[in-house]
Amino acid sequence: MATKLGSRFDKLTIASGISNIGDGIMGAAFPLLVAAITRDPLLVAGATLVGRLPWLLFALISGALVDRMDRKRVMVVTDTLRAVGVGLLALGLWAGDVSLVVIYAVAFGLGIAETFFDTSAEAFTPRLVSEDQLPAANGRLQALEFVGGALAGPPVGALLFAVTVSLPFVFDSASFAIAALFVALIPGAYRSERVTEASVGEDIKEGLRWLWDQRVIRTLVMMAGVINLFSFAVFAIFVLFAQDILGVDDVGYGLLISVIGVGGLVGALVSPRIVKRIGPGNTLRVVVGGSAVLTWVFGGLSDVWVAAAVLVLYGFLITGWNVVSVSLRQALTPDELRGRVSGSARLLAWGTQPLGALLGGILGTAFGLRAPFYVGAVAYALMLAVTWTVTSNETIEAAKTVS
Repeated sequence: MATKLGSRFDKLTIASGISNIGDGIMGAAFPLLVAAITRDPLLVAGATLVGRLPWLLFALISGALVDRMDRKRVMVVTDTLRAVGVGLLALGLWAGDVSLVVIYAVAFGLGIAETFFDTSAEAFTPRLVSEDQLPAANGRLQALEFVGGALAGPPVGALLFAVTVSLPFVFDSASFAIAALFVALIPGAYRSERVTEASVGEDIKEGLRWLWDQRVIRTLVMMAGVINLFSFAVFAIFVLFAQDILGVDDVGYGLLISVIGVGGLVGALVSPRIVKRIGPGNTLRVVVGGSAVLTWVFGGLSDVWVAAAVLVLYGFLITGWNVVSVSLRQALTPDELRGRVSGSARLLAWGTQPLGALLGGILGTAFGLRAPFYVGAVAYALMLAVTWTVTSNETIEAAKTVS
C-alpha cells in the first residue's frame, strides 16, 4: 500500500514532477548547444563549471538566508526567476544571437537560483510530512527526479533540439513557471520559528559548527563531495564521450542519458525497502563500491548498448545514497538549522562539482575522454576503504540515538 503523505506534499510532488521534466529537457539540450559551438573539452566542461560554481560561492549564504525567510516563498520566487532567465535564452536562440559567453552567464544565474531553491526544498519537506515518512517522501521525490530529469526529459530535449535549437528552452521555461504556481498553492507559511539578532555571518558559523560536530553527517557530506568531484569530471565531457567514442547522434545522446532514469526510477521505488532490509550503512557501502566498479567498466566501453546497461545500474545505485543521506540529515537537524545545515552540506558536497568539471576538462584534454572514468573509479574505491567504519549500520543508529 502506498504511503499517504498528505495533500500539501502532493502539490510539492506535482511541482517537482513538472520541474524535473524541464530539467531533463534542459539537461540534454544544454550540453548539445555547447557542443554545437565548440568541440574543445575544456570549453564544453566550462558550461558545467560555471553552472555549478554558485554552490561553491553561495551555498552558505543561501542556507543562512533561507532560515530567515519563508521557504515556500523562496521556492516560488526562484522558480519564477529561472522561468524568466531560460525564457530570455530561448528568445536569444530564436533570434540567432547567443554566444558561448551568454550561455555561461545564463548557466551561472540558474546556478545561483538553484542554491536558494534546493536549500529551501530540503528544509521545506520535513514541514510537510512526519519524520517516519521522510524516506518514503524522499523516495517519491527521487522517483520523480529520475522519471522527469533522467528518463522522460532528455530524449524529449534532444528531439526538440534537433527540431529547433530554441524549442527545449521554451519548454523548460514553462516548466519552471508551472512548478512555481503549484508550490504557491500549498497553504500556509513556512518560515522558521526562530528569533535571532545574530548576523548572517554568525548564523553561517552556527550551521557549519553544528554540521561539523555530527560525525556521521559530516562524513557522508564529505563522501558526497568526493562522489560529485569525480562524477562531474565524467559528466562535464560526457557529451563528447557519447558522440565521439560511443558514436551516437544528438537524439541518441538524449536517449542514452535517459536510461539512467530507468534504473533511478526502480531504485527510488525500492530503496526505502532496501534500506529497511539491509540497513542504511550497508546501503551506502553497496552504492560506493558498486559505483567504483561501474565507473571503471564504463571507461573501457565502446559499445553503446553495454554502456546503456551500465547506466541503468548506476541510476539504480545512486538513489540509495540520496534516500539515506538526505533523510538522515533532515531527521537529525533541528528545524531552525535546516536551511543553514543544508547550505553547509551542499557547499561541501556540491561545491566540488565545478572543480570536477574543470578536472574532467583537463583530464579529457591531456589524457583522452576515458581518463576521468578511471581516475574516478580509483577514487571511489579508496573512499570506501577510508570510511568503512563510519558507514556502518551501528554507527548510524548510534547517531540517531544521540540526537
